[in-house]
Amino acid sequence: MKTFAIGCALTLAFFTNTAQLFADEAHEMKNRIKFLEEKLKNTHKLEDQIDLLNDRLNKIENKGDATKEKSFDTQLPSNNSAKTPQNFPGAPVSDSGSLQNVLNQFPAYNRTPQSQSFQRSTATGFSRVFNPALSVNGMYLGTYRSEGNSNTAAETKTGFKIQEIEIQATANVDNYLRSNLVATFEGGTFEVEESYVDALITRNFSIRAGKWFSNFGKHNFLHQHQFPFIDAPLVNANIFGQEALNEIGVGVNYLLPIPWYSELVFDVLEGDNTVLLNGTSNNQFAYLFHAKNLWDLNEDATLEANGSFLFGKNGAGTSNNSSYAAGGSLTLKWIPSQNARYQQIEWQSEYIHSEREAGVVQATGVKNPDQQRAGMYTYLKYQFAQNWWAQGRYDHYGFERVLGENKQYRLSGLLGYVPSEFSAIRLQYNYLDEQIRDEHQVFLQLNYTMGSHPAHNY
Repeated sequence: MKTFAIGCALTLAFFTNTAQLFADEAHEMKNRIKFLEEKLKNTHKLEDQIDLLNDRLNKIENKGDATKEKSFDTQLPSNNSAKTPQNFPGAPVSDSGSLQNVLNQFPAYNRTPQSQSFQRSTATGFSRVFNPALSVNGMYLGTYRSEGNSNTAAETKTGFKIQEIEIQATANVDNYLRSNLVATFEGGTFEVEESYVDALITRNFSIRAGKWFSNFGKHNFLHQHQFPFIDAPLVNANIFGQEALNEIGVGVNYLLPIPWYSELVFDVLEGDNTVLLNGTSNNQFAYLFHAKNLWDLNEDATLEANGSFLFGKNGAGTSNNSSYAAGGSLTLKWIPSQNARYQQIEWQSEYIHSEREAGVVQATGVKNPDQQRAGMYTYLKYQFAQNWWAQGRYDHYGFERVLGENKQYRLSGLLGYVPSEFSAIRLQYNYLDEQIRDEHQVFLQLNYTMGSHPAHNY
């Protein structure tokens, strides 16, 4: 009996001590949880304090930069001072603007080539968003022609010449406008080739005013140093002339809100082109419609299709003579994403047809035959190494032609060495068949750019 009582007492003591141990452990765990919670709170407070200190530091640094820039601005006339652009264009000035927002909102006209070249500062450290980005492009040309060497006044002749010097200035005028100016020196003459202003009304809708190479087809809007080959296609030179369709006017551009890239252009032009237009009255404008579509076939390839239509009046004798031109093009580009620096392929084809009413013979009242012209070209460009291109072209003019003109077709081959995006050396051979004679031509061109030149159109 006594032994039983002792056993019960020991058992009770064991469970009592065990319960106490559990209670002590639970209390200790609660204390540790509380301690960790307090430590976590302190950590959050410490992070908040670090963020506040970083914000204060950024403000101090920005204030210091602004003071330096302000001290520089005080040395200039007050009317030359400009605020830092914010949420450009069309939005109120605020400190929340970012460079990407600025770039994304450039007008749809040539959006890629012009917007991506902008930087907030130059090597001097001062903002240049509202200051012109200047560049000079030069082309030196050596030519050999198997025919026509007796004509010393020929535009293209055997010998050496400065083909063209181009000066370009591109800048944001303010938070609403962007301007581009291109002047050229060629053959001792100076010409303002382009001078226009773009305004972005909405994200998809822009307006352009001034003078520019019109968006007719795929080749017309290119500057000479952008030509895929050293010379222009035969059909462009015959329908629009050596100066291309370069007009003063106003135009609108609309980027359609659909899954692929699709833009519409409508321009009202002065209609001064001497080959196709040039009406007899001041109010005889030309009207241009252009549609461009671009599809991603895969991550390496794109397909572009566009169509253009131009309508206006001409100066062939009466005020009712009409002229029009229509054309379309296809461009396929393959740029492998894993090897873009070393290999590319571009295939492009374009067809253009024009018709020009020739009026009537005033003495007899008999209608002159309409002047119709038509032609096409197709070329293939292949980059086979990092700095080397091989190209081939076939172009034909004369599907329709004016009385007295000859059919023309041309085969061209080009080898280009392009050490960088700022220079290129190109050697080109042409076999030109003008129906009554054949001609061999060889061109050697040095093409270079100095300064901040906007990227070219895709």
